[in-house]
Amino acid sequence: MTISELLISIEESSNYVNHSLQLKSSDNYGCVYKYLIKLIDGSATRKEIFIELNTEESELDLANKTVIDKIEIYPAR
Repeated sequence: MTISELLISIEESSNYVNHSLQLKSSDNYGCVYKYLIKLIDGSATRKEIFIELNTEESELDLANKTVIDKIEIYPAR
């Protein structure tokens, strides 16, 4: 799976808040994205996800890099 494919799956989630996905930080080892998720009561909570990248793909654009592993950062700050 590429970063682009992962981000599309996040954005297609039924509780994703439109246009809230943002890149927080990145380097050749990984990146962190943050976004909002709607709660049942109408409010939203922030989510962050760390994505481990393949260091051998440093020449590729971030969107085309391969996702090695991902983990939700909890709690998001």
